Amino acid sequence: MNGSNAMELDDMKAAWAQLNQRLETQETLNFHLLRDGKLDRLRRGLRPLVWGQAIQIAWGGLIALWGANFWIAHRDVPHLLIAGIAVHLSGISMIVLGAAIEALIARVDYSAPVLGIQRQIAQLRTVYVRGGLAVGLPWWLLWVAFLMVALKSLAGADLFLNAPGVVWINLAFGVVGLLATLAFLRWSRTRPGLGQKLADYNAGRSIVRAQSLLAEIARFERDQ
Repeated sequence: MNGSNAMELDDMKAAWAQLNQRLETQETLNFHLLRDGKLDRLRRGLRPLVWGQAIQIAWGGLIALWGANFWIAHRDVPHLLIAGIAVHLSGISMIVLGAAIEALIARVDYSAPVLGIQRQIAQLRTVYVRGGLAVGLPWWLLWVAFLMVALKSLAGADLFLNAPGVVWINLAFGVVGLLATLAFLRWSRTRPGLGQKLADYNAGRSIVRAQSLLAEIARFERDQ
């Protein structure tokens, strides 16, 4: 009887060990399925950002070409030369930022550990936000240069020559608006809730969603 009980106990231990092994295998399989599924969603979610940057690069190329042709044609007129160069550099900045973001997206290694992918997406977010501010904030002043170039190109009218006060007043308002925006951004960092909302807004839906998916994978991995 004792021998029979011992055999039954050994059989139960073996069965439990086999069951535990199957459960571990199933959990591992479930994790890989969840990881692959969310990473596929992450990859698809970044596609709109890829398309958006491609459009930005193309648009920046047209602006850079327009500005270059303008300042070359008016290099003997200082204020038109400056306006044309400003438009030219604006287009180049759009190309550079778009290309940098495209490169960072292309370098994301979806086979890397979750922490590694999180670092890559965090770098993408940093470049996207800071680059966006660097390209976007100067528009407080750049729009005046664009207006000057457009009026001269389309209507042959020299805004600075005919109405210099309009140019200087709008540039002054632009400086005030730029400084006010910078001050607001700095102040928002002292308000965690507002600062986070602005940070997520500036980062864009694609990047915020990608970070959320990676956080879900990381939580599931920690629970294993």
